[in-house]
Amino acid sequence: MIKAVQRLEFANVFPEEEPKEILEYLSNISRETLLKIIGFSTTKNQPNYNRIFSNVEKQHEINKRVADYGKAYQIPERPILISRESSLMLSEIILANRDSLLEGNENEGIDEDEINLFKTYLLINLQANKKQNLGDAQDNIDRMAEMLIAMSFSSADTGLFEDNDLEFAKLLYATVIKFEFLLDFVSEDENQYLGEALAKEFNQENLEQLNYQVKLLVATLLRMKHLNSYILTPDREDHINFLNTLTKAEIDVSDDFTNLKKFPLYKIDETQFSLVDYFYLLDKFFKSVRFILKDAFIAHHGLEPDDSSFFAFYNSDFSEEVVMKKVLDEIFHWKYMVKRQETATRDNEPDYYVRHNNKIYLFENKDILVRADIKSSSDIEKIKKLLDKKFVHDGDRHVGIGQLITSIQQIINKTFAYDDYANQKNNLSIYPILLVSDRVFEIPGMNYLLNKRYNELVQERLGNMYNPSLIKPLTFVDIDTLIFWAPYLKEKDRNFRDLLDRHHKAMKTRVVINNPNLEEGITQAKKGMFKQLSPISFRLDEYQFSMNLLVDKFRDVLPE
Repeated sequence: MIKAVQRLEFANVFPEEEPKEILEYLSNISRETLLKIIGFSTTKNQPNYNRIFSNVEKQHEINKRVADYGKAYQIPERPILISRESSLMLSEIILANRDSLLEGNENEGIDEDEINLFKTYLLINLQANKKQNLGDAQDNIDRMAEMLIAMSFSSADTGLFEDNDLEFAKLLYATVIKFEFLLDFVSEDENQYLGEALAKEFNQENLEQLNYQVKLLVATLLRMKHLNSYILTPDREDHINFLNTLTKAEIDVSDDFTNLKKFPLYKIDETQFSLVDYFYLLDKFFKSVRFILKDAFIAHHGLEPDDSSFFAFYNSDFSEEVVMKKVLDEIFHWKYMVKRQETATRDNEPDYYVRHNNKIYLFENKDILVRADIKSSSDIEKIKKLLDKKFVHDGDRHVGIGQLITSIQQIINKTFAYDDYANQKNNLSIYPILLVSDRVFEIPGMNYLLNKRYNELVQERLGNMYNPSLIKPLTFVDIDTLIFWAPYLKEKDRNFRDLLDRHHKAMKTRVVINNPNLEEGITQAKKGMFKQLSPISFRLDEYQFSMNLLVDKFRDVLPE
């Protein structure tokens, strides 16, 4: 369960002291410590404020200061010092100022390093906390949904949990699968110029070499994550040349860690590299490469730099017709199912359609980009406006949820041109599914919030034709989850439907608390609400992914 834990700020610990600038504290930290902290912050079991100092007396003093603060302000949970977001902010500041920070100070005093690093984190936490605006939801469950979204949205692409091994394995496997799809796509005759640009960006002669280097790196990452390590020491010159393309001498501080995502490795010396973030490094080979392809597309077609036609091409020709189609075709592989996904869907047609007897699955696929300032804002009102525009109604046209409701209307009104069988039946169960490409949306509270909006609109547009026993709630799921679950979902034709039904039931189930102990009752209520607000990716606890499926992808790069 994700907990709302307070990040410690400077004034919480040193109320009597006037803080200096962050760079002033960093300039008094040794080069060795600054370099280590960038990679060390990617490892598991990060220390809290009570395990920072080597000096026992200094540690006791800090513990007492935090305890006094907690008592004075009745803080229910122990506050934290280090979060993934604050660590990324720190890494970005260090790398953006590396010339002045890493070349001058050779301080060897560990006590001075520790207190300056501690105060730096406290000031960075102040910046991170200021971004959070949790809105003014009307009741507890709504407020909890919005709070979880605001808390998670800005940093969801680095993993939701402290122990993020499962999230990492899921992303790793999905990235390998999607990268294979991408290489096939840019190898096609009409897209070869995209493949050439991709290979050139990573300093490779062709896509075969690029594929080998990516697989070697991904296999290395899997091993490093298992060992809780963050230093890469490649022994092959060609691999070093490849890794050099993932580093940059200059990094600027930016919204949403844009530059860290572009260059997720830091070069320590000629043969050593340090990880900035495991998740960002994987994202480089699918999520980020679209911008490399965009530049090649614009150059090839002689377009203006700000032309947006590439994204229409990428979303329809690749995201829908390749990724979505291949994944869903694999899951719904039974010949007795009715499936439709056309090369170019007309208006008011679902992106993908499956019917199994009287069960209909309607899919709308949305591969959208989120502006860095909105994603990093943690402002729930900005996020809700984004969701409405991208997933409900954009200007004068229905999108996403709006399109799903249009298809439902046509089925109910017997005017569904996509499958004439649907126009002849009255006892159809319709499952609307919004499929997204970015995993940052697969966070607690998101499906609840969008389903609430869907319920309002579907009842408004269908009126007395709305039947909740036949028209199911909205399922919101990301493509990585379906890729990861595909081995299970394709085993039996009812597995997908059973999973949706389980998810819908959990979203509707409100826990009734009857506990005389107030504190225990509050804890139970929070757990109950969290379960209700969880995304579908949290609903299959019993699923055991076979690591052999992952290892098989690296047979040609692993030593015998």
